[in-house]
Amino acid sequence: MKEEKPMGEWEYLNKLSEESLELNGIQLAAVYCGACHLKPGPELLDKKTWETTVLPEMRRRLGLVIAEDFGHDVGEDTNAPPGIYSTKKLISRENWDKIQTYYLDAAPEKLPTIESKLDSEGPIPGFSLIFPQYKNKRPNLTTLTRWDGISNQLIIGDRFRRLYTVEGKTLEIMDSLSISSPASDIRFRENGTFDLLTMGVMDPSNFAIGKWLAYSAFDMQVEEIKMDSLRRPVHFSFSDLNQNGKEDVVVCNFGHHIGNLSWYENTDAGFIQHVLNTEPGARKTIIADFNLDGLPDIAVLMTQAKEGIYAYINQGNGNFKQEVWLNFHPVFGGSDFEMADMNADGYLDIVLVNGDNADYSPILKPYHGLRIFLNDGQNRFEEKMFYPMHGASGLLVADFDQNGGLDIAVLSYFPDPSKSPKQNFLYFKNHGLMDFSVHALENQRNNSWLTIEKGDVDQDGSLDIILGSFDFKSQRAYPMENWMPFAILKNQGMN
Repeated sequence: MKEEKPMGEWEYLNKLSEESLELNGIQLAAVYCGACHLKPGPELLDKKTWETTVLPEMRRRLGLVIAEDFGHDVGEDTNAPPGIYSTKKLISRENWDKIQTYYLDAAPEKLPTIESKLDSEGPIPGFSLIFPQYKNKRPNLTTLTRWDGISNQLIIGDRFRRLYTVEGKTLEIMDSLSISSPASDIRFRENGTFDLLTMGVMDPSNFAIGKWLAYSAFDMQVEEIKMDSLRRPVHFSFSDLNQNGKEDVVVCNFGHHIGNLSWYENTDAGFIQHVLNTEPGARKTIIADFNLDGLPDIAVLMTQAKEGIYAYINQGNGNFKQEVWLNFHPVFGGSDFEMADMNADGYLDIVLVNGDNADYSPILKPYHGLRIFLNDGQNRFEEKMFYPMHGASGLLVADFDQNGGLDIAVLSYFPDPSKSPKQNFLYFKNHGLMDFSVHALENQRNNSWLTIEKGDVDQDGSLDIILGSFDFKSQRAYPMENWMPFAILKNQGMN
């Protein structure tokens, strides 16, 4: 018996549009919203945001364009490729009005506020904040901060298509390199060579002009294009996935309306693309043997529409089986994750931050923050900790104070502007058994942190924290201020 192929989203919705649906607003929302992602509850956004941005965008994607859309970009006018906005009306005005009424009647006027639960608002225990002193005038638009423990140098990249090397102990700029587009990821090799991933276009875009470049030295004359035409790639990771003795690469082609997660098989004829996930929004991958069968598996954070943590379990010979470890609603705003054994039971747990707030609903959300999901030993994960933090965007997990417990550092690119001190960096000090005290960073000037990294910058045997500054207002400042692309939280080595 021939197995029927599951219907795609548009095929399913097109079939629905041809049927007479005697459903109420709740039922219609479950059918239409649930066709493309988890159905979001009305309580997730305030009434104004639903009414003015999110619901109109959904309606236009369903092909229902009405008089109030005059003056708004629709379909190809948004630079979306065909298939994102339906050219056929997939829902009647009557049924759409039922969905809209359901959301607007049930949505709150305002979302709940979150209260700070800080244990201190002074210096981070065991750390001192250091700013580099550079005299040149340049906007602070850092896209990459990465510590090279082989050469003991900090590598920073910025929006202006430059890459810099910084000497660890003195923080002196040692060299710079012109690159084709903003850097998003880098991999250092033992012999001093490195691989670089460039985005192509940093802002939301469907253009496929990102590149993977290999450098035999810090010199643009010795770059080798390993791969081009990548769709806004933001992360790569490496492993011999099919066990043929050659190193393969996994690339998060984040994209915008379209994108994918792919692994590229290293063959004698070049790299062959194998798409693992056809959705945009792949943010970061971690490669490890999650089921302990001796083969490298892939975990990925997906952050657009069908948000969640997906795993691709290696079946051998280059074949993978998808597992959905965690599934989130489409306004969750997943931003970063790590896998670490947080409760010392021998299993990798998931530490995750959600706080992306740059799309259709840029309001403060009480469900943004830091989460820890514990592994039951069968790669089933249950949330055991949530700490609310507006706009949580990046994190580090490490035993910074060397007391045997894993600490967590979290930055926010979209903090609550009314908070003082500015809560765009929080340090979670682990006192044992996931008993955390929470500390905010003071006296940090007025920086906006976008990237975060760890490394023994001053080579004293303890891990420091590096924060990359990305601040559009520094581009418009007059007079322009001294360049301050990063700051360092120097670890004093105290428990």
